[in-house]
Amino acid sequence: MTFVARLLLTCAAALLLAACGAPTRPDLVRLYEAETQYAAQPPVILIHGLMGSTLVERGTGREFWPGGIGTMAFSDYRELARMRAAEDSGGGLVPGDLFFGVGRVDYYKALTDALENVGRFKRGQPGEPVHAGDRRRYYVLLYDWRKENLDAVRQLHALIEQIRLDYGDPNLAVDILAHSNGGLIANYYLRYGPNDVLDQPQFTAWDEGAHRVRRVVLLGTPNLGAVTSLERLQQGFKIALRTVPVEVLATFATPFEALPHPDAQVVFSTDGQPITFDFYDPETWRSRRWSVFSPEVSARVVASAPDAVQGEAQLAAVQAQFVHHLLRAKRFQLALSAPVRANGVEVAAFGGDCTMTPARAVLDRDKDGERLVIRPDQVKNRVAGVDYERLLLQPGDGLVTRDSQLGRGLAVAPGMPGGIFPIVQSFFLCEQHDQLSVNPYFQNNLLNFLLAR
Repeated sequence: MTFVARLLLTCAAALLLAACGAPTRPDLVRLYEAETQYAAQPPVILIHGLMGSTLVERGTGREFWPGGIGTMAFSDYRELARMRAAEDSGGGLVPGDLFFGVGRVDYYKALTDALENVGRFKRGQPGEPVHAGDRRRYYVLLYDWRKENLDAVRQLHALIEQIRLDYGDPNLAVDILAHSNGGLIANYYLRYGPNDVLDQPQFTAWDEGAHRVRRVVLLGTPNLGAVTSLERLQQGFKIALRTVPVEVLATFATPFEALPHPDAQVVFSTDGQPITFDFYDPETWRSRRWSVFSPEVSARVVASAPDAVQGEAQLAAVQAQFVHHLLRAKRFQLALSAPVRANGVEVAAFGGDCTMTPARAVLDRDKDGERLVIRPDQVKNRVAGVDYERLLLQPGDGLVTRDSQLGRGLAVAPGMPGGIFPIVQSFFLCEQHDQLSVNPYFQNNLLNFLLAR
């Protein structure tokens, strides 16, 4: 085909696409120009997801997460677990800033640009007074995503109280924009405030949420957990060309708090039948020699110590952490699904639903023993006639299913028809989990929700 012929064919294709209404990006500045003139717009708090902030060494500023391209390609991030002794003595790692992106992959930069350039918000710093006539601010809740979400909940409460002082308004209500795990933090805060209710037989509700929060955006939030956490706690967390091993993940609380809800029917037999299986019971992992109880992981932990005695002590500590995180995570998930009233807080759920996403697990068996499998092509002991694609996968964003994002799938509780939290608006698009915040159509709906009066 000649150059002219190819050019004519290209032009014809372009005209055809134009005639068919090829999608274009919305002009967000024009769309929301009038709304940005509203002087009394409430401040916005952005809460990032798991691994969504950098972690730097206190005092030196040395970045341990994510580090440079070389670190992401070659590190297994054991330093994130080894810093605990320094943290206990007042040093160690602290959140630095948002993990905006790496290379050409954007995670949060386009979102903060939209808040600043379209919504006309300025990034605020807690402790800086906000004066009349210049009150459009957004704040970032930077939290250590290795620790229990309850730590971040307390930070959120303190941040809201500080913002009220900075605005000189003791009754100010904020808006919250929460991505992924950040939505669990917001959900807990609305229900229980800064209080630890996880050890209570009956969770004591907090009725002050509506006095501090006006609107909440949950973006790709695993309200009923994600079965991917089951895979990660068995096999580790793949990042770039490396895998964060399970003995490192076991020192983090958040992977446990993103496990599927205890009351959700998640585990099935290889013949496609639901089975009773308590993955929140430590004995389930110990008896099957999974995760930090496996001979392979145990040997790695012991070998990483200066001597065998210290190695055995380290192994016992890691296994104890695993058990502690597992039991606390169960209570955390149950607390997030207890009956609740919205009390006037408007909650919107945004996310993705075009990718077939792991939603269930099969208890599989091979020569090496039992394991939980969440991907159809990994089922070894296959049974003829079982459609493992349909059994294991549901529409979602590649990490969190649509049902989990909406909090749907549990038995309906009184006062909560169809979900674990009253949702006034939802919007789903074709986007992967870590790219939801970058999508311009999400940003359009986000601004419409936040700026509407």
